[in-house]
Amino acid sequence: AALTDAAVQPARSAGRVRLTFGAVVLAIGVAALVGAASAGQLILVAGGGVLAFFGIVLFGPVLVPALARVFGWPARRVLGATGALAVANTVRNPRRVAATATALVIGIGLVSAFMVGARSTKDGIERSVDAQIGTDFVVSGIGQDLPGALAGELAARPELGVVHEQRSTVVADVEIRAAHPALVGRTLERVLAGDAGRVGPGQVLVHRELAQARGWQVGSPVTVQGRSFRVAAVVTDDTRFDGAPVGHVIDMADEDFAALFPAQRGYLAEIDPATGVSAERARDAIEAVLGRYPTVNLMDQGAYKKMLTGTVDMLLVLVTALLGLAVVIALVGVANTLSLSVVERTRENAVLRAVGLTRGRMRAVLAIEAVLMALVGAVLGVGLGTGVSASAMALLTRLGGDFHVVLPLGQLGLTLGVAVLAALLASVLPARRALSRPVVEALADQ
Repeated sequence: AALTDAAVQPARSAGRVRLTFGAVVLAIGVAALVGAASAGQLILVAGGGVLAFFGIVLFGPVLVPALARVFGWPARRVLGATGALAVANTVRNPRRVAATATALVIGIGLVSAFMVGARSTKDGIERSVDAQIGTDFVVSGIGQDLPGALAGELAARPELGVVHEQRSTVVADVEIRAAHPALVGRTLERVLAGDAGRVGPGQVLVHRELAQARGWQVGSPVTVQGRSFRVAAVVTDDTRFDGAPVGHVIDMADEDFAALFPAQRGYLAEIDPATGVSAERARDAIEAVLGRYPTVNLMDQGAYKKMLTGTVDMLLVLVTALLGLAVVIALVGVANTLSLSVVERTRENAVLRAVGLTRGRMRAVLAIEAVLMALVGAVLGVGLGTGVSASAMALLTRLGGDFHVVLPLGQLGLTLGVAVLAALLASVLPARRALSRPVVEALADQ
């Protein structure tokens, strides 16, 4: 204690006003994220994320050292006095270590938010495809609708059992959609009344919201474009690929739709092989027809999902690369903090070496300090980013989408691992500086 420099005495703690205000702001931010879905307000998601971050910054002098002690427990158990020294040094100056750790929070928080949001969005798109595409193959137009004669040519092939062109139009605020009897049962969520299998000439399916608004029931007459139909079933509302709800909808057989709207084309056709025909033969038959149509594309369900989610993957890679620079800059701050600590503790480190601390253990002390600072910041960032994305997904679900929070544990774990590895690298130069001076010279340092 007598040989310890005055510069490394415990720093003045953060004021009570700051800590109290920080705790309140953090609590309000978390409450806003939790309540965003119930309130149905996007502003609460953004505001809650910002408030939670500032709450972490203000309350950091208490929160960060507490987490450092928790994360440092294994080091104390395994390395004994070496680990205890590292943890004690990490929390010696709470305000400095909090500033260093929170610099990582914003970069890793944004990366984590995009990771969780992208994975959840992709999962929602894939589940929507599973719910709406009930066939093995999909033919889509490249930047335009399908050619008018394409569906007929595909249907004429004996290798193909189901050929359904997805077509729709809006008449008097009601969406009229073409349906194939063989596919209806695969994509509906639930039939509330009637028999969905009866959809066919003169028989239509009505979705719940429209049926309630018009007072329609099974057997009720429905007039579309001057032609009369009967309600075969009332079904639950489903969702589009983008998560938008489907409410005022009538599904009618392909032939009825073609008779009423002959000029209306679709951008997507669903195709299934005929009974007893292998997928390879069916694909060959489809490709034989598509050879005359260069403006269309053939995909199976997996390829169609990749096409829809490809933009999400591209955006995630771009954002992660940009935010990675912010993380690197924050890790430079870890190295600077360690270097400053080494300068301040020159005589103290010399005493430790004089009484038996080996060079390897001195390096371990500094490495653990760096890892604890980076790990606390990374964990807080992952927690903040995950919370913001979870709140956004809950809000989208409340507004009518079909999204669930999906945690990309591998990517989040990789983020934590990279932060720890970078912290270890950041401790190398400060450790070399701490060990570069002879013990006697360092003890005489003024």
